[in-house]
Amino acid sequence: MFKLRMIGKIVKTAGLAHTSAVFLIVFFVCSLLVRLVEPGMNHPGDALWFCFQAVTTIGFGDIVAVTAAGRIITVVLCVISIFFLAVLTGSVVSYCQEIMRARNNESIAQFIVQLENLPKLSSAELAELSEKVKRYHR
Repeated sequence: MFKLRMIGKIVKTAGLAHTSAVFLIVFFVCSLLVRLVEPGMNHPGDALWFCFQAVTTIGFGDIVAVTAAGRIITVVLCVISIFFLAVLTGSVVSYCQEIMRARNNESIAQFIVQLENLPKLSSAELAELSEKVKRYHR
């Protein structure tokens, strides 16, 4: 039911495109700042990897922030990412719930239409309807 490309649709529908862009900018700015203030960050990739670990809470510990400035930047990035990821997750869950609710309502509407047209149904359709009623009753 759920595909990864749907996240883009959900982000647009929920109005999170600008928020996502701001988050990415904050992520890259924090990576740049960490690279500048941390003596152990030898390559830009190290700073990106460190920030990715902080955002995703993986925290392998292979690269660490040792300066106060680096730790403050990391805390700021973590706090922002917690809120962003919570909103993104909530939007995805809400979207999926709406899809399930719509499918359920559609199924109920089809059931009601079949009940309204009971005299017009064939014996096979009546048998199928009878099975649905048994399933709902269980």
